[in-house]
Amino acid sequence: MALQETVRDIDSGTIARILKIGMISVVLIGLCILYFLFHFKGLGTEAAMDQAQIARSLISGEGFSTRYIRPLAIRQLSDSGKPVPPGNFPDFYNAPLFPMLEAVALLPVKNRIEMAPTDILCKGDQALALLGTLLMFAGVLVWYFAGRLLFDKTLATIGAGLLLVCDLMWQYSLAGLPQHLLIVLFGGVTICSLKALRSEEKEESITALLWLAAAAFLLGLMSLTHGVAAFLLPGFIVFCLLGFHARIPSLILPLLVYVATVLPWLIHNFITCGNPLGISIYTALAGAGVTESAVMRGVNTGLTMGGGMATKLRTGLVDQASHLWEYLGLHIMAVVALVSLMHPFRKPSTALWRWIVVLMWVGAVIGMTLFGVKDAVSGNQLHIIFLPAFVLYGTAFILVLWNRLNISHKPLRIAFLTAIFIVAAGPMLLRLVVGSQARIQWPPYVPPFISALHNWYKPQEILSSDMPWAVAWYAKRKCLLLPETIRQFNEISDFGTLGSPIVGLYLTPISGGQEFLSLIKGPYKEWAPVIMRTVNLNDFLLKSFTPLPIDGECILYSDTERWASKNRR
Repeated sequence: MALQETVRDIDSGTIARILKIGMISVVLIGLCILYFLFHFKGLGTEAAMDQAQIARSLISGEGFSTRYIRPLAIRQLSDSGKPVPPGNFPDFYNAPLFPMLEAVALLPVKNRIEMAPTDILCKGDQALALLGTLLMFAGVLVWYFAGRLLFDKTLATIGAGLLLVCDLMWQYSLAGLPQHLLIVLFGGVTICSLKALRSEEKEESITALLWLAAAAFLLGLMSLTHGVAAFLLPGFIVFCLLGFHARIPSLILPLLVYVATVLPWLIHNFITCGNPLGISIYTALAGAGVTESAVMRGVNTGLTMGGGMATKLRTGLVDQASHLWEYLGLHIMAVVALVSLMHPFRKPSTALWRWIVVLMWVGAVIGMTLFGVKDAVSGNQLHIIFLPAFVLYGTAFILVLWNRLNISHKPLRIAFLTAIFIVAAGPMLLRLVVGSQARIQWPPYVPPFISALHNWYKPQEILSSDMPWAVAWYAKRKCLLLPETIRQFNEISDFGTLGSPIVGLYLTPISGGQEFLSLIKGPYKEWAPVIMRTVNLNDFLLKSFTPLPIDGECILYSDTERWASKNRR
């Protein structure tokens, strides 16, 4: 009897569950090791480094301030009658929640962020990658519980597994971007909304309102994590109006909770710079063909719609449509989810929430069109936060079709699910097989040599660069985004707008890695002689220069030869 019970436990009892959990844990730990060892090259986007350096300011006791200074931010302060501080420069571009969370992750390595010339990876980058990985697992867990509410335990388990084999999910876990926090919060919004619907079905109106208020609070936190997430609000309002009998209370209470959640930050921005939406709004207001970099390098703060907004919307929508599957991680279930929209799901809450997700997605698409999406892994790419919902709905639909075949043979069902997992994991398998081709994010980033600027310049001195976000993060030095014109550059330096003159100019392949005609006609045309190193130094503010690695493709102009050992500070 004891032997039979042991065999039964191994086959389907407690021991079986422990073995399954152990095997899954070993696989996940193995994937973490593979991605960290062979595919993590440090932070690689402007948004990630920008928020990381704000987190660094927070743990340094400097408040929500930035060392990445945009010329437009200077103009915004001047136009609103605010003084440009010579010390800590306030940030009114980024949403606050994710940098605050990053600050917690950076605390253990606070004194080890600076890099030595022999270092390959920054300890701060590694800490943020670990945070992203933990957030990814938290997001999968939250959506597992959401899947149980939408469907059942079995489908939720399959959905969680399909998320964990998505390569784009892993890329975002290492990217230092807030998308995985958004996935966690959006999963919370889904759970609270479904709980509200369940309470409504039981005619528990007060409980339903409380769950709606909780969902609105989490939606507010999403907006405080990424401003474009505010475009999900209209879809949520439609849900409040359609899903509940007491329409007015179901609309007013969540709206009040949402406003109360985001209002303190809007007030903070208004007090700081005179605009509750900060300066990121100017990117949305810019017309067709105007990049965010061009907006931030300029000085125009007029709140008027740029020319060609219809063209901008049309171009943005076409671009997103053409790259949609890539933005959804090349996940096969995302494609199936779009087909499943026509399927009549039996559970009313599941059927309703499907359309609410679509409405929120449409809102996010409009927001991404206004603010711009650069790549599959980029700051404004929010398609990824809808992937868990799409995977759950797509998986449910494909299993319904399978069940209609009336194939009861268990090995065939296992083979069918295995095939789905293999197809979904295709991009991940290719990445793991091919491997990474570089150890750092080059071009254009060379973190150890950017970090050298920390030793060459004092904290109160001002630098300028075409990648000030990287200088602010790796070198911990105040750095001005290269202004649109040399005249603006000289005025900011000569008048000591930032508290002291500009003493260094660090240029990289961001500006120099362009073809000749693109350089002399593009956004850096006025800087072309400086970038091509043909400028007459007698007529330029900075008289010394030196090429920097890799292969001299970066260059540093300076007031003196800071790189000479006798002049290092």
